[in-house]
Order: sequence, then C-alpha cells, then structure tokens
Amino acid sequence: MLITDGQTVIIFKNDINKMLIRKKETKMKRKELQEITEALFLIDMNNGFCEEGSLADSSIKKIVPNIKEIIKQILNKGEGFFVVNDSHTNKSTELKRFPEHCLKDSKESKTIKELAIFEDYATAKFYKNSTCALFAPGLMDALLKMNQLKKVIIVGCCTDICIMNFAIALRNFFDELNLDIEIIVPTYAVETYHIPVIHDREEKNKQALEWMENSGITLKRTKKEGINNEY
Repeated sequence: MLITDGQTVIIFKNDINKMLIRKKETKMKRKELQEITEALFLIDMNNGFCEEGSLADSSIKKIVPNIKEIIKQILNKGEGFFVVNDSHTNKSTELKRFPEHCLKDSKESKTIKELAIFEDYATAKFYKNSTCALFAPGLMDALLKMNQLKKVIIVGCCTDICIMNFAIALRNFFDELNLDIEIIVPTYAVETYHIPVIHDREEKNKQALEWMENSGITLKRTKKEGINNEY
C-alpha cells in the first residue's frame, strides 16, 4: 500500500512487517517541535497492558487497526508523533495501588509489536512513572516548544486511567497558559481492560468519556466525525 502527500512517501509492506519512509529530492524534512501544528500521543500500548502481566488484557488490541490509520495520517503530514509508555521501578509509589507492572527495561514496558514498527518514526518517546503522561520527563518541555500547536490527538489505553488523566491534565495545562489548543480523543482508538465485577469495561469507558467531554475534550465517536475524514 502506498500513501503520499507530495512530500513524503510511506510504503507499508504487509501493513505490519515493514515500513520505509523515503524523502523526495525536494529534501523536505519532518517538522521540528516549533513547527508542529498537530501532535499525536500514543499512550501505553505496551505489552504490560496488551499482552502479558498482571494488568494485561489482550482485547485492548482491537483498537490497533484504528490507531495505525491515525498514525499513518500524522506521519504523512509530517506532524508530531509521540510514544509514551509506562516504566516503573520497585520503588514506584504507584505500585502501592496497582499490581506490579511494566518495570523499567522489561518486556512489559515495550510497545506491542504491531505498533513498535512505527517507533523509529516518532518525534520523541517518553517513559512515565505515573498515570499521567504530562509529567513524564521531558514531555512538558517538548509541549512548551510547540508554539504553533493547534491540535492534540490522544490514543491508546486505558481510557479511564492514563488516557483520561493525561487529557484532563493537558486541558488544564493549556488553559493555565491561555493556549487555545484542541484536544481530541477518538473513542474508537482508546480502550480499557475488563475484570468481571471489579472493573467493567463498558461502564468505565462510558464514565471516562463523559468526564473528559465535560472537561472540554473533543470526542470523535466515529471516523466520519473527523475533519476531512481524519482521526
């Protein structure tokens, strides 16, 4: 499959196994932080939540195809693509409230193979030690350098924890600085885990999406709601 915007050509072989980006003779480069107008954040699509471990739920991976399409759109436009993964140590205070998961340098802290193929083309990658990506080392500084930023798109898991905490904190961060930046959460590209009786997926998704919408986050419930069929 070939996707092009006249500046960058992206070739996907088998849509999973190989991705190459070729620059044309125009020598157009991907945008620097201060040039980015749209930023996509991929949150916690790592093995510890999707493949193995105490908090893993493989059904979360059903959103992978939709996430891939959004990543491709961002890359084709040369906009910002950021990966954020959980990475804890035995001293992480979060582990007093959650089972041990995603320890630093473990397989659990690495992006699932279906999306890891995109990491080489990320603007930056961050590791967080809390449920809010805003406080991942370096992420806030990167945001402050994006002085042309108009839109942030957030995808990944879990809807009611790390997605919601990041989206609402980011909304407050932008408001504090009087930055009129839209934050978008495509509901078809976020998901949470399910544990019978303890953590009902449908209920938690509904609650989190309502809280985000009430906090000023734009929800895209179907692909058709996206501007120019995006996101």
